[in-house]
Amino acid sequence: MPRRRTDGAYIVDTNEHTIKLYTTDGGLKYIKRQNGAIEKQYRQNLGQLPIAYKSDLNGHLLYILDNAVTTFSNQNARRAGKLLVPPCITRSDKTGLVEMRLELDERSHRCCLSRVTADVVRVHVTGLMANDAVHEELFDLFSKVLNVRLSQLDIRRAKHNRNRIMTVEGLTPEQVFERLREQLKKQSSAREEKRQRRHG
Repeated sequence: MPRRRTDGAYIVDTNEHTIKLYTTDGGLKYIKRQNGAIEKQYRQNLGQLPIAYKSDLNGHLLYILDNAVTTFSNQNARRAGKLLVPPCITRSDKTGLVEMRLELDERSHRCCLSRVTADVVRVHVTGLMANDAVHEELFDLFSKVLNVRLSQLDIRRAKHNRNRIMTVEGLTPEQVFERLREQLKKQSSAREEKRQRRHG
């Protein structure tokens, strides 16, 4: 990835690369360079820490500050004694409950987890998304996967028809993510066993 000569920041062309930043507006800062030039930076913060900026607010070049981003896997996180939870699983500031952003794939042959990404927990459902009966499928699936009572779950529609927000009472975001991961491992193992029996 190319870097700026002035400060070593990584250069990302947002016209060529799709990125999603979970940052807040860090405001406009004026930086004086060694040659005396004054540079405007429209900053993006993570908490109070600036991690990126643009020189032109509407420009397509994004500059990632040197040492602001590191590669960190859940395997490394486990060694450090913690699990990195994706942003699609968070604790609500208003209710204190865990919220999961779901994305539904309708008309599948069975209801099951598909995968967990930074943005969504993707789920295959047998019914139609326009029909609220699909919520019964989701309640049944997640009560088993998360090992919670139905009364600990609630669901509401999100902005887009394919999305739902599910709330979970009595678990932490880390516990929810860990149980989703375990279920995905079980599904993967079951598929592999089925494949081996078919070709055995």
